[in-house]
Amino acid sequence: MCGIHMSELSPVRSALDEIKKQDHVLDASLVSRGGMYVMGGPIKGIHRETFAAMAAIILGAAETTSTELKDKLNKVTVELTEQTLVLVGIGPKYLVAVMLDQGADQDKVATLARDLMSNVEMVI
Repeated sequence: MCGIHMSELSPVRSALDEIKKQDHVLDASLVSRGGMYVMGGPIKGIHRETFAAMAAIILGAAETTSTELKDKLNKVTVELTEQTLVLVGIGPKYLVAVMLDQGADQDKVATLARDLMSNVEMVI
């Protein structure tokens, strides 16, 4: 599990649960920047390892783009017809992937995810 001990997962799970409680949030997962699934709800109908790898690749490409443009990346959104995937970088090792439905406030959820997970980043 990416070098994370089980005793360290409780605050991470609590932060993910808090994100999932928000209106219009369908799911939230923690993924390593190397593309390994760490934890979160089972995303329906999707292979977790493939999802984790693609989330890491998308975020990495966006961060490279932001560096080239000499700007800072806030979040990456992948807008689908019925839902939106929001990716937020959490320190040098992790990212949070949040699935939202159409009514979600993407900025609010991204800020909440960043705030909650920055508190647990010291643990993992």
